[in-house]
Amino acid sequence: MSDSGRPRLRDMRALYNLLEECADLGSDSVAWRNRLLEGASAIIGARVGLYMHVHHALREDEDVKEAMAWGFMDADHLALWGLYQQEQAQRDDPFHTGYFRDHAVRLRTRSLTGVVNRREWEKSRHYNDFIRPCGLDDRITSSLRVGGGADDTLQTLVFHRDAGDGAFAPGAKYLVHLLHHEIAQRLGGKLVWPKSRLDTSALPPRILQVLEGLLAGKSEKRIAKDLGLSPHTVNRHVQRLYRHFDVNSRAQLVALLAG
Repeated sequence: MSDSGRPRLRDMRALYNLLEECADLGSDSVAWRNRLLEGASAIIGARVGLYMHVHHALREDEDVKEAMAWGFMDADHLALWGLYQQEQAQRDDPFHTGYFRDHAVRLRTRSLTGVVNRREWEKSRHYNDFIRPCGLDDRITSSLRVGGGADDTLQTLVFHRDAGDGAFAPGAKYLVHLLHHEIAQRLGGKLVWPKSRLDTSALPPRILQVLEGLLAGKSEKRIAKDLGLSPHTVNRHVQRLYRHFDVNSRAQLVALLAG
């Protein structure tokens, strides 16, 4: 990252390479989100990356789903992250309140000091009970509105800098915003939405191997031979795939996944 606030060419290349890597994993929502957090953290110099869906932000029924974390150093920090989710501690965070108070645009990316006074944040329970004990400090948050009305959902990315590394470089916020913009273009296509019809993350490895065989045009008999399974077992896996993807035939399955 350059000191001028403009991302370096190599950072831009790394970002688009990361998007391609995520797309390669795009049928598995857990895999592509993990790679996203890991890769983006490396590009912008974050120690921790978080992914979540914030439903009905700042309302009484606010809820956080699909939370994932990358980069926590030890079990104590992971335990704090678990407690954070259990208590929905974001409600005590002055950044969270200020950030979501005005979210009129579809995609919004903000730095810590772009939302809240640092002194106010460092006095907060949120900072002293969760952020500081994990050795974290500066942050960048980006949210994409993916629902509306009764299903008001914000796909949210949060990146924290290590306390010993100082603030994020000036160009980091731009990179996160660009990354999230590009993710938005791929959601529902190259990147499956978590728990959607096309998400394969919940399928066991053996069933995924059967799926690969079907998509390669192999017969069930050939798949059984290749995997060392009985034809009956393979057929059972095929029927589970049909139920998972809500199709009735191999032709429908191939057409769905090829599209």
